[in-house]
Amino acid sequence: MKKIIVTFKILFGLYLSGQVNSVLEPKEFLQKLKSSDIVLLDVRTPEEYQTGHIKNAIDLDYRTPTFSDKIRKLDPSKTYLIYCRSGRRSASTVDSLKNLGFTQLYDLKGGINAWKRENLPIVGETKDKISKEEFKKMISSDHIVLIDFYAPWCGPCLKMEPMFKSLAEKYRNKVKIIKINSDENRNLAKPYIQDGFPKLIAYKDQKVQWEKVGLIDEEELIQKIEKLLN
Repeated sequence: MKKIIVTFKILFGLYLSGQVNSVLEPKEFLQKLKSSDIVLLDVRTPEEYQTGHIKNAIDLDYRTPTFSDKIRKLDPSKTYLIYCRSGRRSASTVDSLKNLGFTQLYDLKGGINAWKRENLPIVGETKDKISKEEFKKMISSDHIVLIDFYAPWCGPCLKMEPMFKSLAEKYRNKVKIIKINSDENRNLAKPYIQDGFPKLIAYKDQKVQWEKVGLIDEEELIQKIEKLLN
């Protein structure tokens, strides 16, 4: 019995020694990209990918139903560098690949958000759909203008969508509700979303009257709107 246990420990140790599963800082990740025979995976959604990605990255959406099938078709002999927006999806991808027997895996710590904070290069970045001048016109009103900076991958943002439709009808001639996709307007949204999503800002005559980060229920938001109207 002891021989079996010892043999198992030796074999398991050899297995682990063959694995390379590292979380790299952005500049370390950049250096690793210069290695030969590597595959760079961006596991964000196609919409996120189109807002800017690391050069030569393959878009492999973690949230698609066929994700598991797709990673099974990857070549386990290659080295994989993986990133997402902030690091959660890439970490889960690394775990999934490890379970499939992949051994050469590197994860970008902090995701592409950390990469951008280091001012490292990205490609494919599209222009904002809403210019700063257009945004200024949007909030130039003597009525209350409620801006919702959201992201299509944000759970709380999606949960609040029906509420905004209801409130837009309820306050049709009193409050203008405008939803702005932060992925499609990254430069415009950047100063407003530092603390997270969703970000709600109420304006009147271009001046901020109220703001809120995170999930809010309909009753609380109605109270805020009524207070602003009175």
